[in-house]
Amino acid sequence: MTVGIFEDCTFCLKVKHLPRQQKRKLQTDIKENGGNFSFLLNAQCTHVILDNADVLSQYQLNSLQKHHIHITNPEFIWESIKEGKLVDVRNYDPLKSVSIAPPPCQKASSSEVKTDDPSLDSPPEKDDVALTEFSTENAEIPHFPQDFEVAKYNTLEKVGPQGGSETAVVELWCTGPPGERIFLTSARFLLADGTETKRPFSVQKSSEDASQRYERYVEELQEQGFLLREHFTPEATQLASEKLQALLLEEAVPSSALSQEVSGLVEMIWAEALGRLEHTLLKPVNRMSLNDVSKAEGVLLLVKMAVKKGETAGHLHKMMSEFYRLIPHRGVPAEPVTLRLVAQKEDLCQLIRDMVSVCETNLSKPNPPSLAKYRALRCKVELVEPNTEEFSRVKEEVLWNDHSKSPVNILQIFRVGRASEAAEFLSQLGTVRRLLHGSPAQSFVGILSRGLLLPKVVEDRGVKRTDAGNLGSGIYFSDSLSTSIKYSSPGATDGTRLLVVCDVALGKCVDLHEKDLSLTEAPPGYDSVHGVRGTASVTSDFEDDEFVVYKTNQVKMKYVIKFCIPGDEIKDFHPGDNMELEEHTPEISHFSKVEDLQLPDTDPLGHVKAGLQDPSGNSVPLEDVHIKGKIIDFVAQVIVFQTYTNQSPVPIEAKYVFPLDDKAAVCGFEAFINGKHIVGEVKEKEAAHREYGAAVSQGHGAYLMDQDAPDIFTVSVGNLPPKAKVLIKITYITELSLQGACAAFFLPATVAPWQQDRAVNENTQDTVKKICIKEIGTQQSFSLTLSIEMPHLIEFISSDTHQLRQKRTDCKAVISTVEGSSLDSSGFSLRIGLLDACLSRMWVEKHPEKESEACMLVFQPDLGSIPPEQAERSEVVICLDCSNSMEGETFLEAQQVALHALSLVGEPWKVNIVRFGTGQCTSAPSAALALGVNA
Repeated sequence: MTVGIFEDCTFCLKVKHLPRQQKRKLQTDIKENGGNFSFLLNAQCTHVILDNADVLSQYQLNSLQKHHIHITNPEFIWESIKEGKLVDVRNYDPLKSVSIAPPPCQKASSSEVKTDDPSLDSPPEKDDVALTEFSTENAEIPHFPQDFEVAKYNTLEKVGPQGGSETAVVELWCTGPPGERIFLTSARFLLADGTETKRPFSVQKSSEDASQRYERYVEELQEQGFLLREHFTPEATQLASEKLQALLLEEAVPSSALSQEVSGLVEMIWAEALGRLEHTLLKPVNRMSLNDVSKAEGVLLLVKMAVKKGETAGHLHKMMSEFYRLIPHRGVPAEPVTLRLVAQKEDLCQLIRDMVSVCETNLSKPNPPSLAKYRALRCKVELVEPNTEEFSRVKEEVLWNDHSKSPVNILQIFRVGRASEAAEFLSQLGTVRRLLHGSPAQSFVGILSRGLLLPKVVEDRGVKRTDAGNLGSGIYFSDSLSTSIKYSSPGATDGTRLLVVCDVALGKCVDLHEKDLSLTEAPPGYDSVHGVRGTASVTSDFEDDEFVVYKTNQVKMKYVIKFCIPGDEIKDFHPGDNMELEEHTPEISHFSKVEDLQLPDTDPLGHVKAGLQDPSGNSVPLEDVHIKGKIIDFVAQVIVFQTYTNQSPVPIEAKYVFPLDDKAAVCGFEAFINGKHIVGEVKEKEAAHREYGAAVSQGHGAYLMDQDAPDIFTVSVGNLPPKAKVLIKITYITELSLQGACAAFFLPATVAPWQQDRAVNENTQDTVKKICIKEIGTQQSFSLTLSIEMPHLIEFISSDTHQLRQKRTDCKAVISTVEGSSLDSSGFSLRIGLLDACLSRMWVEKHPEKESEACMLVFQPDLGSIPPEQAERSEVVICLDCSNSMEGETFLEAQQVALHALSLVGEPWKVNIVRFGTGQCTSAPSAALALGVNA
């Protein structure tokens, strides 16, 4: 066996400036030639590969020298491979200016974008943003990766002198990883005579340059008479790329206002689904939890496995009883437990999940508004107006191949679309046909929200298909309305029927004349199956033409048809008054100038009365506060000891409010009173309040710790005897923050008055009198001791609030406050200067008693500093939340903060404002210079 030239080498790669493909090739070359990697710079490394020596700190350089680790650049690897041996490392010093480029065999692969545009190889032009076209009208769009995203888009329309209109759709595509993105502007046109043309433009590397080119082209179209349109017409949607079509569908659902007709359809299909649930379930669906549904689905999975193993009927019924406990039924079916029953209950769970989800998004209202139900479907639905060419065309497509002798009345046509189907549709298979799929109305909540699903394998589910499974387990379609009617049924609400019209990518389709129930996919070499309808001249097992596909991404829903046939009893359906058709959005207040805004008080604690208060309101100082803690990397465990004495001659309830870091999680609570030791137990909030109130009313000592806000915890002590001394011990875990190259630990000492009032005023019992402690105190005895362990060199430890005593080695330290310290309203802050604070790392801790380990991963962003030349070209984006939850005073304050931030933007900077709620919009197409902002 040949020994690799890097067999005894371990490399640590620090090549931040090397292009991604070259970096990947470098790693592959090392591995293929026997080398090893280390993500951390440690004593096991033999070489450090750099493309810039400045990435190493002085501490790392000293460590490299201490452990005799070689420093070199990528050329060392490539030359060693070329020579077939390790070359002299001294000839590849990264301190020297080395032009890093791979050898000829490592040039860019064929997966890169190939164009003739010189802008990819030359520096971007600063001032000239004139459009450079690849070619003329109807040219093919140059090779561009198909995993692109649509960054910008617009639709425009121009009305000609003869009344005909032209439509244009302009898109800006982007692809590639961050730092290596490329951009392409594409424009498609629909001329007045129905001809489609397209025009691609040059690929750009810079997002700024690409945005400028995009905006300039839109302006040129406007100069030619095109007008920007806010909404995409069906014609414009057809011009859009598949990526943009999916994006439009995704954005349309949350931002749409409903027509009366769409609202009526939504209410009808939800009523159909609810009717089935009300007939089956013992309690309303809005009183069921998703947790119970998930547990019930888990039970069904176990039952399915038990059925396949052949368990006894008694055992199966016992297992199903747990399902009926979780999902209470009006009557437990007496039928035997089979795979068919399990499949029916799985479908029931999915329907419950759909209904519970929409109820939970509307605060568990028993009858959410129409708009909320529509959004829960996650499917765009629009009415096709009856007197339009589209309505006539779709109606003709549906009726043209109707083999029945009875007339069919088309009542309404709805245009539908799902984002996932638009993005994943396999149109490239070819032979895309418009086909029909009929189904009961109660199934349409699932069909619109999840699409047409493949049935599971017949043997797995035990389902008897309504179409007898003529061609196995696939999604069935027909080109005949009479066939689809067989699988529809009149709705219980209004007596009408529904069917869905789909684009189906049949691809290469095989014709079959005999049934084959075993099919789970198309035969080899084919994409779909066609069961040929038997006629007088054609012998076949099939009564109707059946088209079957076996992949969901071969289907894209286009229309839902509401219709009836002779014999259907049409009824009036009145969904009620809860038909909210359009979302209310908070009004945007306007400020005439910056001076009009008033930011909230940044120091709301100036008038807070400190200390423990007795029943008369007199202050009783907290005697002692002692903090002990342990910091490991960016995580701290803190133990707080608090001591106070009831000076009152009567029992009291003292409620102590204390602040913690907003990243804190309490994990322990203990109380010591008159020789008793009480250990806290975590319970649900309502249950804990009930037990605490009951204990106090019975005269027992009780303690209640509650989290009332993210940074506010309260401890209630009931029936505190006179002169009793109480020691409370609270343990919590918190996370340190990164400030530059320092880890920052902070212990707050005060809370905002409104948070204090909320916590103090909460009534947990009414047996004994209550007193309040509003903060840790201002002059009481205070001490703090912390042990610190870091993965790298500790450069310094300091506190802005207290004097410290400290002992430390390179990576460990113990600090404590000096005698006579106190904790005032400034709290306690600690800064730990770190070397390589942003280096990713993992800690492994072994359990002292069990054979188990716990791991902690630490990732910190390396933001670095902005060079002055880049700072002048900085861009500021202000995001303003305009959703319903911001309505009122909250939104007014957000506006004030945004305006204040805008007033601080420097003139050389560019600025843009993004407003978002269910959708989003920008104040300008692209960021503009912040001129006149402070005016």
